[in-house]
Amino acid sequence: MQKSALCKQWLTHYWLLWLPPLLLILVIIFYQPFLWIERFVADYILFCPLYELTGIYCLGCGGTRSLTALLHGDFLLSIHENPTTPALLLIFILFYIERVAALFGKKLKLFPRNMVFWGICFVLLVVWDILRNFIPELMPG
Repeated sequence: MQKSALCKQWLTHYWLLWLPPLLLILVIIFYQPFLWIERFVADYILFCPLYELTGIYCLGCGGTRSLTALLHGDFLLSIHENPTTPALLLIFILFYIERVAALFGKKLKLFPRNMVFWGICFVLLVVWDILRNFIPELMPG
């Protein structure tokens, strides 16, 4: 196999291996600008139309604060604000590990594929959303 073909194969099949270091470098580079954007969003943009009109928290309420808490390393606060955000991050990580393992010929099944599982997750999310409108300890900050 020629050198250019090997290079092309590496770029097309193993690009996923470069994703975590690249994301880490981007986070390091853009951390301070992110903090400025975070303050701007919190001060000027952050509002939920449903909450503003009815006083009821929707499924997305607290998502931005949850993501911000995750980026600051506060996992428990992230779960308190909106557990959907850390759950989606976990699903992404599991899917990523599966894809990288598949590049090396390993078959891993970390990502849940059962529709009953996803149905239960959705029901739990809706129940959580309803309960957090009535229980003050579950309300986002």
